[in-house]
Amino acid sequence: MNKIPKGILLLSTVEIAIGLITFTTLSFSIALNFNTKPLNILIFVYVTSTLSFFLGIGLLRFNRQAYELLMFLAWLVILSKILIFSKIIELNGALETIIPSNYKNFVSIIYHCLLLWYLNLRNVKSLFLKHKGIV
Repeated sequence: MNKIPKGILLLSTVEIAIGLITFTTLSFSIALNFNTKPLNILIFVYVTSTLSFFLGIGLLRFNRQAYELLMFLAWLVILSKILIFSKIIELNGALETIIPSNYKNFVSIIYHCLLLWYLNLRNVKSLFLKHKGIV
């Protein structure tokens, strides 16, 4: 069995944790009638939290599709956060949490930039490019 590089293990753990924590807290907020999010936002958050969870598992399995989708989504997140900081787009508040949005957006940009940097390292990239199968 191949040893999983520490960076892949870390990124996988973060993605799985984001997915599980988001899914669980949203489910508890609904069960306890604390949810204030509209249905379309609830669906979006459930889908993205589930996707994050499975992308983390895909990274652990060196799945090429998970790698490519995570790379694409990281660029999409960075672009959206830059557009938010530039005041070109604005959220209506439905996705907001108790964490201030400027802080959350800044941390998100840093995380996704580091993710892109690490996953583009030649030795890391080669781990995913040689695997073609679906999870």
